[in-house]
Amino acid sequence: MANLAAANVMHRKTRTAVSVLAVAVEVAMVMLLVGMANGTLGDIADRLQNVGADVLFQPPDASLLLGATSAVMPLKYAEIMREVEGVTEVTPVLNWHVSNIKGESRAVNLWAIDYPSFARISGGFDVLEGRSLEKPYDLVMDTVLANATGIHAGDKLPMINRDFTVVGIIRAGAGGRLYARLPDVQEAIGTPDRASFFLVKGRSALEADKLAQALQARFPGHKITPVAQVSKVMQENATGLKQFKQALTGMAVVISFLVVLLAMYTTIIERTREIGILRAIGASQAKVVQLVINESALICLAGVVVGIALALSGRWLLPRVFPTLTVQLTREWALIASALGLAGGLLGSFYPAVKAARMDPVQALNFE
Repeated sequence: MANLAAANVMHRKTRTAVSVLAVAVEVAMVMLLVGMANGTLGDIADRLQNVGADVLFQPPDASLLLGATSAVMPLKYAEIMREVEGVTEVTPVLNWHVSNIKGESRAVNLWAIDYPSFARISGGFDVLEGRSLEKPYDLVMDTVLANATGIHAGDKLPMINRDFTVVGIIRAGAGGRLYARLPDVQEAIGTPDRASFFLVKGRSALEADKLAQALQARFPGHKITPVAQVSKVMQENATGLKQFKQALTGMAVVISFLVVLLAMYTTIIERTREIGILRAIGASQAKVVQLVINESALICLAGVVVGIALALSGRWLLPRVFPTLTVQLTREWALIASALGLAGGLLGSFYPAVKAARMDPVQALNFE
């Protein structure tokens, strides 16, 4: 019966290829879209952790998506925080969303910082070209954004109605992709003595939870998160992410269901006489159902394999087309996407299988 199912699948190569491709696109779509969502959140969390701070201090009801944070907290908070037991350093960050670089649409976070205190927490920039922030309207860019835009140290970059100069290219992987001096951005956007959030360094990363509790007691109502927990908290609380994943998985099942239903239904119509012969020589209804289900399973399994290959290819290709994009594929979602493709396909084959099994052998043999 298994050999017969394989032969039937290969009998209509074009239809089989289209069905396999449709299931594959569904599997790849789920993996890549969830991978881009998780990758974006993971990239923000990883770059924040790589700065070297232990605690992220934000205003009440702030989003962990730092690009959505505005300059709302006074800089004097830094001096108050330094008085809290366990705090060794505090640095303010004013986050600004840059949407256009050299005439091209970009979604980039600019971190305006007080470099001396930032360097005491992070160890300073790893400068590969040029120098760090020293003079008014200096700008530092990481290697990922520099490669994407073709910008080098010494280039001018108009932003927020000011002419900044890129004075250094630094190794990517920590904080923002662009850095400027805090006073320059405060003056440009009209928010003197204000910051978006603070990065706090304690005596030890092992005491981050204790430090967060001490800061929470001193600043009730503010959002204070140990940096090591940012990724987990972000995944749990990202607005709309869970609903997006649920909608995506539901749509994936529907796609697989409809594709396999159509493919198997038309197959049953075309093979009415063949099914009649099977029934006439003694094949039971259960055997006919098994045959159709086996054909569907082969199509879906092939689609899953091709889909995973497409997703892996997309993970390689997308960051080369969009250098600032991060795609994070996981085994968990590979299994979920595969299960969805198989489940939708098997559900879609159920009605055609039952229809085939219930055919009257005599009528089927006389079918033209």
